[in-house]
Amino acid sequence: MTLAVWSDRYETGIREIDAQHQRLFQAINRMEAAYRAGTEEREAQESLAFLARYTLEHFETEEALMRAIGYPMLEFHQNEHAELMAQILAMKAKLDGGFLVPLDGADFAAHMANFAADWLAHHIDEADMGYVQFARERPSGQP
Repeated sequence: MTLAVWSDRYETGIREIDAQHQRLFQAINRMEAAYRAGTEEREAQESLAFLARYTLEHFETEEALMRAIGYPMLEFHQNEHAELMAQILAMKAKLDGGFLVPLDGADFAAHMANFAADWLAHHIDEADMGYVQFARERPSGQP
């Protein structure tokens, strides 16, 4: 089962951003598949740690681009990013702290993967496409 499915509708036309979005979709699917397969807790922790690190890297890339184009909704976008990172880090702390019994692991993974997939798809559709449109309307027409 593939939880987060990449679609052309998510393409921003910005090569680096699109590649990062695709990698985030892949990371979400790997995390969900690892839990479904009943992998070791360490693998689950590593999967979630990668998602957290890569999400942060992606957000830094997006925010630098928004600053470069003078995007007026940068602060709103940063707040959305901060809220998601807080949620991911809270979930990571819960997993790392051993607060999940083995049977909770699959439920936790399903919850985390569903949450991340839904958030990412909505964020691309709504927030990211806003700065892409703004960038295209600039005189140069490119971000």
